[in-house]
Amino acid sequence: MKPIPLAHSPTTEVRTVPLRLPNSALRTREHLTLAEVEKLIEAAKRDRWGQRDALMILLAFRHGLRAGEVVDLRWEQIDFAGAVLHVRRIKNGSPSTHPLTGRELRALRQHQRESSRSPSSLSRNAALPSTLRGSVGWWSAQGRPQAWV
Repeated sequence: MKPIPLAHSPTTEVRTVPLRLPNSALRTREHLTLAEVEKLIEAAKRDRWGQRDALMILLAFRHGLRAGEVVDLRWEQIDFAGAVLHVRRIKNGSPSTHPLTGRELRALRQHQRESSRSPSSLSRNAALPSTLRGSVGWWSAQGRPQAWV
């Protein structure tokens, strides 16, 4: 059998990967507006764990929290008397304090009344929504999902 000559060898042909367009060319903005966040909060309230989910969205939006930071919030990080949230940042961020609004304090107090007295404020009293679980990516060192407390 006679070998077929290759016009372009894969080892010698220079191929380029098309460059991805910058985000500014794909969409006009990369954030939600206040009106969009309010719609998202109202939609979250209609779910099984609606009050908790709406609170998580409100805190994440208002304080710029990552999903992992919201999920890891604990009651001792919330100073109700001083209306302050103590944030432990992930990804090498420095801890900070954020003022809480009346709306946030009311929602936190409501959630505290309705939830069990666990040390974790938002997520441990009920299973997290699967979309949040997937985005946070809680994995053990062995590559298996960690058990939820």
